[in-house]
Amino acid sequence: MQVTIRDYFDQERTLCYEEVTNSEPTSYFEDTDLKVCTYYINDYGTEALPGRNIVNPPPWQPQSISAYANACDVAVFFREVLEYIPSHETTAHYISSIQCIEDQSNQNQNMDAWWSSDYQQAFFGQCQVNNQFLCFAVSQDIVAHEFTHALTSWTTKLDYMGESGALDESYADIFGILIANFRNHEIGTWKWEIGNGFSNQGYAFRNLQQPDKCNSKFIINGQPQQINHPAHMDNFLHLSYDKDHGGVHHNCSIHNHAAYKLLISQNNETNEYLFDASTVAVLFYQALKKLGPKSGFTDSRLAIENIAKTLFRGNPPNEKQKKLGAIATAFDSVGIVI
Repeated sequence: MQVTIRDYFDQERTLCYEEVTNSEPTSYFEDTDLKVCTYYINDYGTEALPGRNIVNPPPWQPQSISAYANACDVAVFFREVLEYIPSHETTAHYISSIQCIEDQSNQNQNMDAWWSSDYQQAFFGQCQVNNQFLCFAVSQDIVAHEFTHALTSWTTKLDYMGESGALDESYADIFGILIANFRNHEIGTWKWEIGNGFSNQGYAFRNLQQPDKCNSKFIINGQPQQINHPAHMDNFLHLSYDKDHGGVHHNCSIHNHAAYKLLISQNNETNEYLFDASTVAVLFYQALKKLGPKSGFTDSRLAIENIAKTLFRGNPPNEKQKKLGAIATAFDSVGIVI
């Protein structure tokens, strides 16, 4: 079944759903073609994952519609842009549990969102934004971020610690930005923030354009300190494993900023952007598949440069050199050097 319906942001979303008939028809959020399922859950600590079907009636609510539609958009992007097709042996359903006040029984605040390789699903909590409860899953970039962690776990399996963990976080951020802005062909007007409004005091979690715009509170030597997200390897934070798994959410901003510089690269002669969203998505995805569990930022740069040589081999020589030069310049500018 298919329906066109308005989401939390009053945007029209066209969705497929399943319907069962007992005494009366009941609809719920599942797309069997895309393998997307979205559920309600009160508290994953006391309630078994994935939770309960989001049924209609009662009518689907705006936040729930956004959560399901955002997951469907990720599945479409992975399939149509990246041409990611899971093997028969891979459990690759886009399953998520949303903690959402719209089910009328959930007043819990849980400022968390994650992908679990153990459960093979995502979880999206809720928190107060502008004095109202809002589920993380209404944000397309957050949903894309968490399902990119799924994609990484299905392909590369980067170790979630230190620089390899920061690389895992960075790829999730990059695809979060690519998917959230994909329909906007004017790169100069893109939004570069992950989770705008959901972090401390209404900030974003990270900003690819200006990493230092996003500050995080962190405990060092028993004392809370404010730490800027670095934009250059000179400021790489060498933290112990018990502090953010060695700084995975902090140091990811360096690789993020290189991706930003790459995306905004222009032809100096025409002032046109050298890359589009689809090309960069394929470039980074193919590079991701070349990485291993212990890979770091330099490994990512090398993989991207090698993939680019093949991806752009059919371009005119001058155009190919401009693109390869832009990639090198982007990584050089943040200190990820060979």
